[in-house]
Amino acid sequence: MRSLSEQDGGELVRCDHVSVKRWLDGTKPQARTCQLIARVLGELLGSAITLADIGYAEAASDDDAAVSDVGLEYAEEVAQTVVTLGAITDLELRTPKKVAPLSVVPQAWSDLVVRWLTDSDSDRSRPPAEPRRITMIDVEAVREATAMFSGFDYKYGGGRPKSLVASFLDQEVLPNIPRVSPHDPVGREYFREVAALTRLAGWTAYDTGAHGLAQRYLTQAFRLAKAAGDKPLCGRILAGMSHQANFLGHYQRAVDLARAAHKGANGYATPTTMALFFAMEARAHASLGREDDVAAALLTAERWHSGGNPENDPEWIRYFDAAELHAEFAHCFRDLGNAELANHHAAASIRESESNYVRSLSFVRTVLATSHLQDGNLEEALYVARSVVETAANLKSLRVVAYVDDFKSRLGAFAGDPLVREFLEFFRTHLPSEDAPVSRSLLIA
Repeated sequence: MRSLSEQDGGELVRCDHVSVKRWLDGTKPQARTCQLIARVLGELLGSAITLADIGYAEAASDDDAAVSDVGLEYAEEVAQTVVTLGAITDLELRTPKKVAPLSVVPQAWSDLVVRWLTDSDSDRSRPPAEPRRITMIDVEAVREATAMFSGFDYKYGGGRPKSLVASFLDQEVLPNIPRVSPHDPVGREYFREVAALTRLAGWTAYDTGAHGLAQRYLTQAFRLAKAAGDKPLCGRILAGMSHQANFLGHYQRAVDLARAAHKGANGYATPTTMALFFAMEARAHASLGREDDVAAALLTAERWHSGGNPENDPEWIRYFDAAELHAEFAHCFRDLGNAELANHHAAASIRESESNYVRSLSFVRTVLATSHLQDGNLEEALYVARSVVETAANLKSLRVVAYVDDFKSRLGAFAGDPLVREFLEFFRTHLPSEDAPVSRSLLIA
């Protein structure tokens, strides 16, 4: 426990026989000490231990900082990651009131980038004390669950499968994985699939506006993918972090995360995966107004994508087709204020898109509406945006609402136009204010 207290950067916690006797006699430790006791016991028992389990439930409300620290560390031992993942799912499923205060910690992204680029390729985690033989049936069960929940996510928004993903992790994965070794070939496959599922847990949290929760899931997903030795998946998770950082306004950190993804995974990732990484870098550069850097990153993404073969791609990147690449181009040119190119690529994306990617279509249609607005074509812009509002009303995705909200904020120059007043009334009717996220600037942690 002393070493854990040193690792988290706080004051050294005493755990000598005098302190332990006082705790056993009924003296309640400080909130941070309670958290450390639960973590140590969780490691020893190989399963998540809550404060309530050890009689310190009230400590959870004593120290919000202790709760906010959970899940941001890169654990040396993958067993600790499993314990941490249990704590995160517990926060989401059993104490929902604790989810909202979780804040994004930008420095944690930077720390992870450094670790990714400097750490050894080998995982030094010790094998479990009581290993369990894992089978390919276990692996396939997690893989198929991820595919099913991903389909819900694409079509209905992250709010539909969010709690289902957390429940599957909680009930089907966490009881098994403490006894699975990532050094065993099938065990490594299991860790890879659990990492992909945990990434999806983070993505659904991000889509519903639970940004602190999303950051924590993604951090633990990265550590699991690292234990599995899957560099492309590690890069995919970093790219997702870049996407979130850019959305929240941490643009340079978004650049750093995307660059770390393609630098660390180059030589291991498929061309399609590398294209995604460079597209994320381009997005972040566009937010910073760096036209030359955007052009270079987009050209590199296009070159990688043209050399891809979907049959060689892992399941989690197969969505990134020509329509998705056009969408990335459209986002970049919208942010650079180039209405003509944004319009061209948005229209191409919509034309080539598969209908089941409802949320992605909503994003790119909003970009198309914005490009019409930038070009002064108000009537066409409002026509397209109106259709997105209708879709957003049936999607459980705060990101889609945020896109429409961003479009709405750009209507200031046309405020007196009757068409705008009619659209704003339509927006209020279909998306009440309590369903709309705060403005993008206020989302920055």
